[in-house]
Amino acid sequence: MNKRGIAPLIATLLLISFAVSVGMVVMNFGRAQVELKAECPINIGLHLSVIAGEEQACYNEGKKELKFTVENGVNIKVTGLLVNIIGSEEAKTSELKDAQIDKAGTYIGKVPFDSSVSGTIKQVKLTPKVILYDTEEICVEKALVVENVKSC
Repeated sequence: MNKRGIAPLIATLLLISFAVSVGMVVMNFGRAQVELKAECPINIGLHLSVIAGEEQACYNEGKKELKFTVENGVNIKVTGLLVNIIGSEEAKTSELKDAQIDKAGTYIGKVPFDSSVSGTIKQVKLTPKVILYDTEEICVEKALVVENVKSC
């Protein structure tokens, strides 16, 4: 029997498996870097509704809730909202999963907030959630920020 062909065959398989494993490591590092630098690639166009020259965001002291009306742009459907309310004493975060806003749609939202515990509202941030390429993304850089919340 001639066994001279087996050693080069095994060496070739080892080199191929080594090249594949190095390629996988490089691709995983590349994917991690892309995810670190990722931003929401689409202009959502989310904005507060304006009626009679006033943005529709207010705080109802009696019901202890923040009310707001947002309108979506024409580019993508919004599948939820994160509402961050920063008070003078503490901050609250609420997730509105029912905030399904179609393209060019409108959503009226209410979020509980007790100003006697959390203090006066300093800032409200409405962050949209969208589905991009079958993955739910929270687009922090497309968030709406309201700093002057009036009383209802």
